[in-house]
Amino acid sequence: MTMPLSWSMRFALALCAVFTMGTLVAGGLSYVFLSREMTLRLAADTRASAESLASLAADGGLDDLKDHLRAQILTVRDGSSLVAYVDATTGETIGSLDVAPFEGPRRLVVGADMSGAETPGFDAPEAYLAYGIRIGDGWVIAARDEAWVAENGEILVQTLAWALAIGLLLSVALAVIFARRNERRITAMEEVLEAAGAGRLDLRIQDPGKDDLAELAARVDQMLARLETGVAAIRQVSTDVAHDLRAPLTRLRMRLEPQALSSGVPEATRHEIGSALVDLDAISATFDAILRLSRLQSGTVELRSDAVNLSRLGADICDLLGPSAEDAGNVLTADLPDTPVIVTGDADLLSQALTNLVDNALRHCPAPARVTITVTKDETGPVLTVRDDGPGIPEADLDRIFDRFVRLDASRSVPGTGLGLSLVAAIATMHGARIVVEDAAPGLAVRLLFRKPPA
Repeated sequence: MTMPLSWSMRFALALCAVFTMGTLVAGGLSYVFLSREMTLRLAADTRASAESLASLAADGGLDDLKDHLRAQILTVRDGSSLVAYVDATTGETIGSLDVAPFEGPRRLVVGADMSGAETPGFDAPEAYLAYGIRIGDGWVIAARDEAWVAENGEILVQTLAWALAIGLLLSVALAVIFARRNERRITAMEEVLEAAGAGRLDLRIQDPGKDDLAELAARVDQMLARLETGVAAIRQVSTDVAHDLRAPLTRLRMRLEPQALSSGVPEATRHEIGSALVDLDAISATFDAILRLSRLQSGTVELRSDAVNLSRLGADICDLLGPSAEDAGNVLTADLPDTPVIVTGDADLLSQALTNLVDNALRHCPAPARVTITVTKDETGPVLTVRDDGPGIPEADLDRIFDRFVRLDASRSVPGTGLGLSLVAAIATMHGARIVVEDAAPGLAVRLLFRKPPA
């Protein structure tokens, strides 16, 4: 399966394509204009040669012209320059060019307009540019082959091809280098932003460049720093409030509990005091959860590195919570392998996470509900799953269930603090595990995907 090209790579390749097209167009125009210029210059040289012969005939007579033509035949042996005098009376041709007489410019194709002479050691030209002038009782004709134009055109094409190949190679190499570099920088940004979305606000991009991308990365780092400060302040406030209120609530409970047990207090009053104690216990549980979550997220909890057997952990939680689930009319079972499934982590924290998942499933599934703890192992690592057959969760709310104080029960009729799954997410993050929530059809399945331990 081929990976799609990134935007940076597509942009780099598009620039290379534009460069190639521009070079080809510029080279083609250069070839056309240069060929035209060289052809005009060759025609001008041919006409000048013919005019020179006509001037020689006018000044020195036909004898001098014929002597000059014979001398040029002996001098020019490669066939690149041909001259001739055609006598109008006798039809005699003197010179190296055998062609019917004409006046003005003309292109002569060898074999069609003229006969080509074989010149040892030289390639016969394909065509000539010629110019004829009528003088007295004859014509003087000068011709130059077009090989000069073709040779220069070939040199231009070869030069253009080499320049294009080298330039294209360098441009592709530079484009790929810059594209790969930008891909790595963008990937670093994406990883930091994804981690920030998962709650890791302490990470920074720290791009070392000095371009617009680096400036953007610096602004993102500044934003993350301000966001981390704000979130830390909010967490600290909630922690301070929870910590400061625990002691007064404990003292209040100690004062009310004897009154609830006293026989001298009327029954109705003792009932109200008992209800108040239940509410105080719920508030204290909420504050305890806030403090535990704050300690986990702040990193002040020291994480032990124990070899934890997930199969044994699942069996223990099933034995611990099974009786209470049965009392409520539910069934808690465990589907565990016979062989140990080991992860490295804190056994107490992992036990707390699994307990919260099971308790959450039992509380939100109407009886009779069936909750199953499953431990498996695939190619990526160990997997701990808690599955129920309850009503499930709307897809739009799946991303919210691990946030603080989120309770999908709008009526708040189900007991809870809205922090249980937040604790699970914090414990999973500390252990490098990934949480996946899936629709079990019916019900919900929450998976903790642990990294594969080193061999």
